[in-house]
Amino acid sequence: MRLNVNLQNGNTPAHSDAPPQHGNSRLPPNDRYDRVAVWLHWLVAAAVIAQFLTGWIWSFFERGSEPRFYLFRAHIMVGSAILGLAIIRLGWRLTHPAPPLPAGMNRMMVRASKLTHALLYLAILVQPVLGLVSITSLGKSIGRWPRELHVTLSFVIAAIVLLHVAAAFWHHFIRRDGLLLRISPHGRAPRAA
Repeated sequence: MRLNVNLQNGNTPAHSDAPPQHGNSRLPPNDRYDRVAVWLHWLVAAAVIAQFLTGWIWSFFERGSEPRFYLFRAHIMVGSAILGLAIIRLGWRLTHPAPPLPAGMNRMMVRASKLTHALLYLAILVQPVLGLVSITSLGKSIGRWPRELHVTLSFVIAAIVLLHVAAAFWHHFIRRDGLLLRISPHGRAPRAA
């Protein structure tokens, strides 16, 4: 339920279950993530896409081939960058709370949003660690499970990312509640304090 700004009979607030109609308008600064959070989000998103691409493409090359070697090295470097960015992002998030969710979201949507975000944070912390462990002598000494878990989790992460993106588009194009604008790099996000 959303509280409208106008008053009925001058006394009580009017209530509406309809989501606010933002269209392509800009959100007020308090309803957006700050610039640092926005850039961290999109840097991690780009790096995750790069990880999926390198991990998928190197399988087309023979073991020991030069392209596979370079793709593998790029995968390791980008994965390490994701881990570093994840630590920075988590620290930033703990000290700079997220803006409020759009009005009109029911309890189930709020819970789904919080769960999805928690799983994404967990993924960008755990997945790079698993990948790095799997290529070390420690990882190789404890068997294939770190590598196998790393590969299996990549499919789980892909599903969570697709759910996250689908929900963002649903909010933007169907509900039109301004949720996607909160993290958009375009517009006037407030400067970080």
